[in-house]
Amino acid sequence: MLSPRQNFINYLKGEPTEWRPSSLDYLQFGPEEIVENVVRGFVDQQEPFDKSKYGGMGYFGCEWIYEKEVGGSMEVATLFEDLDGWEEKIQWPNLDDIDWEAIRERNKDYLNTDKLIRSTIFTGFFERLISFLGFENAAMCLVDEDCEDDVHGLFSRLADIYIDFMGRMHRYFNVELFELHDDWGTQRAPMFSKNAHTQFLLPYVKRVCDAAHEMGCFVEMHSCGAVGPLFDNFVAAGIDTWRGQPSAVDKKALVEEYGDRFHFGAWIRPQPGCTPEEAVAVCKDFKEKFDGKNVWLIISDKGQSPETVAAMKSEMKGWS
Repeated sequence: MLSPRQNFINYLKGEPTEWRPSSLDYLQFGPEEIVENVVRGFVDQQEPFDKSKYGGMGYFGCEWIYEKEVGGSMEVATLFEDLDGWEEKIQWPNLDDIDWEAIRERNKDYLNTDKLIRSTIFTGFFERLISFLGFENAAMCLVDEDCEDDVHGLFSRLADIYIDFMGRMHRYFNVELFELHDDWGTQRAPMFSKNAHTQFLLPYVKRVCDAAHEMGCFVEMHSCGAVGPLFDNFVAAGIDTWRGQPSAVDKKALVEEYGDRFHFGAWIRPQPGCTPEEAVAVCKDFKEKFDGKNVWLIISDKGQSPETVAAMKSEMKGWS
């Protein structure tokens, strides 16, 4: 019998599986020693973490404030207004300063798992540019020819850091699935043209994906919004999977068009506080919608009773 880890890896590689993978089959790892996990509000580790400490000064000299109501962070202020002299303006993180061995020792029981270990890279390329410049100036950089060389230089430097980070997370903790966090869409449309994405984002996302694959790892793109028009580039970059934002995309249509060459995550998200019977009905509708389609499952237990979660797991168990 396959372990949850191996079953998920087989799925991402297009090899035989024993069941359809789900979010229950991976373990999220985000230790507090990685400052970005703290400032962005996502610490997952062996020891409990005091969430009142979320927010604060992160890497690159960016300060963040954590908004408990929305479960995420926003930068407090932009660092500068343009990219002139960006290399000197940015406080570059030194990954050698992190005691990786100590993190491994402190989390050895947590990491002793038969699940696939997953970590998040905060934050990708466009979101990072926004944290430096603010949204308007960041968007202008993708259409201003005078900024072109600086954007490429910055994104290349960021890709180097992300690849170094992945290598260390893989070597020390056996992380094999990396979520690259970079929102590219609004509720109605992408934040920029496909041409801009192809020119400025695609080369560096592809570098990150290629490096992950050389390590034997996988990349899950986190990109909210209506990013369907960019999806050819998701495939071209070598991204392994993406779950998307259900309210902003027609997931079934994307699965129909790209499911033969891309692995989609799809949400099962009943209304909070529903009964087990209501949750099972949502699961049955999901199975009918995606029967025979290339999707893995994100099972949301937010706001649900243990009985409702158990009913959902039971209904989806064995679905392939």
